[in-house]
Amino acid sequence: MRAVVCHDFGDASVETVDQPTPAADDVLLDIHRVQLSVTECALFAGEAIAHAEAINSRLADGPARLFGHEFCGTVVERGASVDHLAVGDRVYAPGKIPCGECSYCESGFERYCPSKTYIGYDIPGALAEYTALPAEALRPVPDSLSDAEVAALQPLASSVLCVRESGIQSGDIVAVIGTGVMGYQCAQLALAEGAQQVFVVDIDPEKLAIAADRGLDPINATSCDPVDEIMARTDGVGADVVFEAVGGNQSHASEGTDPIAQAMGGVKAGGTVVQVGYIIGDVTISARAVRKKSVTWQNPVTGIAPTGPGRDTGDFAAELVASGRVSISEYITHERSGLDSFGEIVDITTNKETYGARGPAQLII
Repeated sequence: MRAVVCHDFGDASVETVDQPTPAADDVLLDIHRVQLSVTECALFAGEAIAHAEAINSRLADGPARLFGHEFCGTVVERGASVDHLAVGDRVYAPGKIPCGECSYCESGFERYCPSKTYIGYDIPGALAEYTALPAEALRPVPDSLSDAEVAALQPLASSVLCVRESGIQSGDIVAVIGTGVMGYQCAQLALAEGAQQVFVVDIDPEKLAIAADRGLDPINATSCDPVDEIMARTDGVGADVVFEAVGGNQSHASEGTDPIAQAMGGVKAGGTVVQVGYIIGDVTISARAVRKKSVTWQNPVTGIAPTGPGRDTGDFAAELVASGRVSISEYITHERSGLDSFGEIVDITTNKETYGARGPAQLII
């Protein structure tokens, strides 16, 4: 089979490799599409961000199959121990694989396992014609979803966790700083959770217009101070919950105009700031300022969480799109065919503004 093989940072080729054989707990997938994440593109460029240690280690051991944790694939073979997936199921991967041996795992707190295995980072992902993956990380999807939507589902599963852990209550006022993929999703989910009003802050008028069409209240940060605007629209109180969905390089978490500082400034006393975006490096924070407002700074875990008997957030994310309650298609704007287009996909996803892309580009296998 053909697969993308990384030789070094910024250096990859498409090569013929052995088709994997699924272990007892694995399934073999025929991959249809991959959506390359912004994080994966940054790691491919050598940036020292989340998962950098794993990527460094695997490249140090020689050429490696990396990336591809957001995908759509069909089960073509399953291991002897797999019972929740069937041959023919289309699936995506909302889950991470806990170690099963640490004190967290042994006591039923697998979500907090410090030694999770991550698809595409610790083990080969879906940048290949076929891949074998642990079944516990995968969930089947409704037939009504397109392959493109399925390939874009994993961020929504993470957004569901962010919103569920935020503690939003019916009637709350919510603000979202940044209307990228997950910011747009968290804003829609906040409405679905019963928020009375959801402000979305961005500098892109097109994204703000899309948000307005979904019943969200746009704030253009190029024409006003978003913190002042949030305060003005809430009679000086602030939002009950604010999602910081920008991440990236930021310098101060409680002063200035960085997105996390705007979130801290726009939240009410006793409110919650949810950290959705990954912040690169360190930030300075005035502990006294945060303590004075009694702000809770929530950093949600990733993966899958139960929502009830026989139900979890991985299944729920797919159902939300299938029912139309949450829309993700507006951010699927660019695609290319064939594994040989990997380099172009990286370029589009890294430079979305140049290409006019709203979200990451997708690779049709």
